[in-house]
Amino acid sequence: MRRLVLTSLLLALALAGLSDPGSGFERALLYEVLPNGLRVVVAEQAHSPAVTVDVWVRVGSRDETDETNGAAHFVEHMLFKGTRRRPVGQIAREVESLGGWTNASTGYDYTHYYVVAPATAVDRVLDIQADALTDPTFDPGEAERERAVILQELSLIHDTPARYAFFKLFSTAFTVHPYRRPVGGSPEAVRGMSRDQLAGFYRAHYGPGNVTVVVAGGVAPRATLERVRERFGRWRREVARRPVPPREPPLDGVRRAVELRDVQVTTLAMGWLGPAVSDPDHYAVDVLVYALGRGRAARWVRNLRDRQRVVQTLSVGFPTARDPSLVFVVATTADPDESRAEAAVREEVRQLRRDGITEEELQRAKTLMEAEARTEQHTSQGLAASLGFAATVADLDHHRTYLESVRAVSRQDVLEVARRYLDPDRYAVVAIRPRRNP
Repeated sequence: MRRLVLTSLLLALALAGLSDPGSGFERALLYEVLPNGLRVVVAEQAHSPAVTVDVWVRVGSRDETDETNGAAHFVEHMLFKGTRRRPVGQIAREVESLGGWTNASTGYDYTHYYVVAPATAVDRVLDIQADALTDPTFDPGEAERERAVILQELSLIHDTPARYAFFKLFSTAFTVHPYRRPVGGSPEAVRGMSRDQLAGFYRAHYGPGNVTVVVAGGVAPRATLERVRERFGRWRREVARRPVPPREPPLDGVRRAVELRDVQVTTLAMGWLGPAVSDPDHYAVDVLVYALGRGRAARWVRNLRDRQRVVQTLSVGFPTARDPSLVFVVATTADPDESRAEAAVREEVRQLRRDGITEEELQRAKTLMEAEARTEQHTSQGLAASLGFAATVADLDHHRTYLESVRAVSRQDVLEVARRYLDPDRYAVVAIRPRRNP
């Protein structure tokens, strides 16, 4: 039904959010939904010598079960590992022969695969991407090799306290929502996952109705759009409907997880449930986390690291997600446990809820956010990623209006979201402490 309603919807958009006067990049954007349900975005960077073809799939760790945790990430590792037309290893060799490179990433809400190459190679890149996406063979030998690679990646995360604490924080804060599962999967599930389970997960979620193909760079938009139609238009596969996840209940106090490790410093992670990407509050929360933790002049960096010296390192973030995600702080401290650093963060939260941020902090955060967005979108890879993420996790209008919405955030908006989402008495906390010698 969705295919019938959206057949051949073509929008030629003059998007203010894509223009950057004086940059030398003149951008035209085309968006079309093909009759099979696949969405296409083509963004021209008129003077760019490069092109990025970035394929975004609306599937991530949220679409797994506890038993298949890691399937989305495992499939990501397998997709460029051979098709019926291209045996194992050929895709990598072919991309390299074009002077390009490829990579992929899995998140809670998405998986995406991108190839960066000279703009003159766009036809070949589209053919490679279409072949890999629609006809992977899941070679058994490659599956075993990639299983070993993934288990090594998971071991590295476990042995890196800051990265481990971040994922552990999500599994501590979330009790019913699928964001509680680590994106990379659990070692037990990855070890037990069969080739047939991987192929079944692929068939259930990889179909045109779940896919957005983004092409950005020095290409002719309409001609490129036609090439995408030719490569992807005949693909047919129904996909499983994404279920509505259970709503995560509010934290009713402090939810704590502590691990003792053979480490020299203590790692602390604290998290509060924030808004979903569809909630306008997320713009003010983004500004807030930049004011608190982005750069040496950020409030919590100055207060907690440089003045009080209760932490050695500190980062503050809020990963934009389809459902409510976590506002988090991850820090390290030389203290044998996290209590002093945690108490200092709680006091900062109380002060923030009482007084908000200053006008100078507000403007500094906005300037940093805009500069980073503009810098990212100067490259074909950055622009494709921004468009693909918006189209998959939110919608294209989010990409167009994001900076405009950030500019409109006021000090009062920031104060209100601080009071709404950050509570000094209700949060999740993870601590990785050094073992004490007997």
